Amino acid sequence: MKIFLVSCFFILQCHVFSRAQTFNPALASEFQQTIDSLRIDQNLKGISACVIYPGEGTWKGVTGISEEGVPISTEMVFGIGSNTKLFTGVLMLKLIEDNLLLIQDSLHEYLPNFTNIDSTITLFQLLHQTSGLDDVLNVPGYQDSMLTDLNRIFTAAELMTWIGTPLFEPGAGWNYCNTNYLLAGMIAESVTNQSYNELLHSYILDPLQLDSTYLGVYDTADVVLAQPWQNEINTINLPRTSILSAAWSAGAMYSTSGEMAQWYQALMGGEVLSPQAFAMMTNFIGSGNYGIGISEMTLDGRTVWLHGGSIWGGYNSSMMYDTETGIIICVLINQFPAEASLVATALLHAAVNTPVSMQASTSIQHELILYPNPAYDWLTIDTQGHQLEHVQLHAATGELVFEGTTNNFSIAHLSAGVYVVHVRTNLGIWCQKFTKY
Repeated sequence: MKIFLVSCFFILQCHVFSRAQTFNPALASEFQQTIDSLRIDQNLKGISACVIYPGEGTWKGVTGISEEGVPISTEMVFGIGSNTKLFTGVLMLKLIEDNLLLIQDSLHEYLPNFTNIDSTITLFQLLHQTSGLDDVLNVPGYQDSMLTDLNRIFTAAELMTWIGTPLFEPGAGWNYCNTNYLLAGMIAESVTNQSYNELLHSYILDPLQLDSTYLGVYDTADVVLAQPWQNEINTINLPRTSILSAAWSAGAMYSTSGEMAQWYQALMGGEVLSPQAFAMMTNFIGSGNYGIGISEMTLDGRTVWLHGGSIWGGYNSSMMYDTETGIIICVLINQFPAEASLVATALLHAAVNTPVSMQASTSIQHELILYPNPAYDWLTIDTQGHQLEHVQLHAATGELVFEGTTNNFSIAHLSAGVYVVHVRTNLGIWCQKFTKY
């Protein structure tokens, strides 16, 4: 992409890589340009993004504003909406690991009867979205109820009395439904006699040191909030108690992009669940290819595990895990409505299509010389007496146009334009832009 070379300003400012530099600067520039351009194109207020690329490191980037005159920072927290569901799903799996629950347990074993809620629905059906229950968000007048008294605290049990007629018999179909994960939170509290917030901390947040991740209304953290926008209106001064308490275990959590990526890294890396529980989580079923708090999708021919989230008033979030490379992407936006998934998909595309094979953790403590620059027929790399190991030349599109081990090669066949040379010597990596006449 054109962005790849336009973004090389940072690289051209400093040819000497410090030992702390572990992330490809060209790729970092590509990521930054991606979120910058999409923020403008989609007319978004602000974006916080994090990419963990195995073998390359972690990139964090921000663009836009929290409020007028205050830019988004990487430490700001955002509402993650339905990405809360993975926390709830993993919590339930941890309780199964502790033999407090069975995946085939039914609602009647832990909860009172509610009208229009079949008490024989199993935990498996709740978590995989096959219960057939009506989504509480679809109840006529739901939004008006939230807005009537913004300071009111709703309980999940109260919301269950609102549920309409089931859509289908338990297990007979698939339908994404917030009601399922509210019931799961109620079951967790019932079986442990602890609050959902206490369980989040003891099973997930505290062990993983997710200090900036918390449950809205029921918890706080020493953080700076990215101010929320509903379309073009800043809603920071509007109480969110009613909305968040109603979302609860299905959508009320806050976090930073860095901690959300850290959460996915720990979970996908086997640090949180046993292999058996992880297999339950990634057993994708139904028309939504839904596991437990996460779904599976094919993007650009790649198998990706992902989930999105939004909450009125307003935030939007997207999480992605590329199963082939292990790349993890988190995008948080302080605006509703918005499409964080578009940004996450663009970052994934940039990650898997921008060359990163020339990375090294070692540093270059010397200056290499590229001449002539601009060039016409031939290009020469002066390695200042150091051993040249590999050379790559990339076009503005990111396409690899030359690869070899020589420091002098013909570029006569190349079209006029701007290119980037990546050079690996025995001391590390060096990158510079040049122009072809």
